[in-house]
Amino acid sequence: MRRAVSHYAVFLVLAMLALGILPIAAVVWAEPLSGQEGLPPELVIQAVPALDDQIDVLEDLADYAEENAPETGFVASLKQMFSGGQGPRLINVSDLAAHIEGLKGEIVAVEGIYEKQGEDEGEGLFRSIGASCYLAWAGGTQPQGFPDAGPDGLPARAEGTVEVNERGEPVIRVQKITPALALTFIRLARAYELDEEYKDAVEAYSAGAQAGAAWRTAKDNKPTFYEYAAFARVHAAELALDQLEDEGKARGMYDQAWTAYAAVPDGDFYTWTRPEEDGQWHRQPVREIIGEPLDRLKRDGFWYSLVGTFVNIAGGHPAFGLILLAIVTRLMIYPLTKKQLSSMQAMQKIQPQIKQLQKKHKDDKQKFQGEFWNLCKEHNVNPLGGCLPLIVQMPILIMIYQGIRAYVVQFDGASFLWVSNLAHPDMYLLVAYAISMFLFQKMTQKMNPAASADPQQAQQQKMMMYLMPAMFFFLFRGLSAAFILYWLSANLVYFVEHLWFQRTHGSGEESEGDKKSSGGFVAAMAKVVSGAVGKTQEDDKDKAAPLPPSYEKTRASAEGRKIGKEKDEKRK
Repeated sequence: MRRAVSHYAVFLVLAMLALGILPIAAVVWAEPLSGQEGLPPELVIQAVPALDDQIDVLEDLADYAEENAPETGFVASLKQMFSGGQGPRLINVSDLAAHIEGLKGEIVAVEGIYEKQGEDEGEGLFRSIGASCYLAWAGGTQPQGFPDAGPDGLPARAEGTVEVNERGEPVIRVQKITPALALTFIRLARAYELDEEYKDAVEAYSAGAQAGAAWRTAKDNKPTFYEYAAFARVHAAELALDQLEDEGKARGMYDQAWTAYAAVPDGDFYTWTRPEEDGQWHRQPVREIIGEPLDRLKRDGFWYSLVGTFVNIAGGHPAFGLILLAIVTRLMIYPLTKKQLSSMQAMQKIQPQIKQLQKKHKDDKQKFQGEFWNLCKEHNVNPLGGCLPLIVQMPILIMIYQGIRAYVVQFDGASFLWVSNLAHPDMYLLVAYAISMFLFQKMTQKMNPAASADPQQAQQQKMMMYLMPAMFFFLFRGLSAAFILYWLSANLVYFVEHLWFQRTHGSGEESEGDKKSSGGFVAAMAKVVSGAVGKTQEDDKDKAAPLPPSYEKTRASAEGRKIGKEKDEKRK
């Protein structure tokens, strides 16, 4: 019945238009298409003009908005940071109304569906949920990128100064008005969806979500999400799953939506869903909507099952499951870790001879490198032996990261120690990880022969020991606490393995008194924190044992044996 009434209204409007009774500008504000009850004004598509005509106009607006969109991304952020910001501050209509006093006099940009007010072309209005914003064009303002009829009924971006009218309502003194990139794509997607062009709708929703997520304020350079970007991302995933039956695409979109909107601590992001029971659209938090389908789409994956198995073994406690997974993973690669530590220990034994080569060939690096490799060959030491465990560990780490990402919905709400939610980032846990990364770098830097052989490269390696933890700290700020907990646990297990190796595979040159005065595990851990681990055996040798024979004497002895052997053969 509603559809019949809607068709009758469309017919009546067209007849009045043909007879010249209804002005063209009023056609835009005909009755909305059915099935949109409960949606915010920006997402409602009108019945007139026809969908095909609306799509044509919106496609042209999207092309213009894309071509004239400001730069986004890391490089653009740096430009904004050092130039003091580019362009006006972007703000949602609802936020503008809520913070009008603090924004008075500031230059901002606001997006919405332009509604012409009265006969004056320079007066308009943006409506949103529970809020509105009046637009008063400044002298000389001309719309750009719109059809000849102007922006009326179309998604627009208005830039200007914030003012307040006598009723305390926000007014923008518009200096520039152009098509709104994010809202144009979302409106275009809505039109595609109503026209049952679901593939195009998914692509347009994705473009709108990406444009909305790229909003950045010029004032503080912090990301500000367009209020309907979350809806665009989530609804695109729903269409990909329900209409296109593309689980892979839906999984990726749900995953992006979770990372951008659900995994943000104290994030207040919403979407609109339409249950079959009443046909009405309802506003709901993103986390409550996408958790179940995201978990269901990832449940059959191998890495999801692996993480889930360890959580089940740990009695269903997610944090203990991650710690158990870290322990088992480190034990599995312990043979490689042992090889790494053996290589490091072998390098430590020939350190005195390496230092003698450094002194002898301090002005000839090429000669030093040749003698260094000959020394390693003579003592059957492989300087690269310590790199293999690191190379093997990285793919394992990446795969487990994928498993934790797949299992992230199950981590949502799980707590551990001070961490209130393992699915969210946690700053204190990240600091603990950065400290463990620093100690890890300090313990393993000698595995690189260049670090122990070339003073210049040793200094560079020392710098990396400080820079790497700092870099990882800033790169991993957005990662879930679950993954940081796993990696921190793996580093702690490595420290224990290193100390165990030190106790069970010593050089054998320590006296019994030295062994008894070593202090046990607690003293060894204290040495780790103080930076003494990795130098213990070398320092003990300097105090209690003479230096090994010089490299020249060793080479001369070897050459003497070789010459004597040749003389004996000639006599025979």
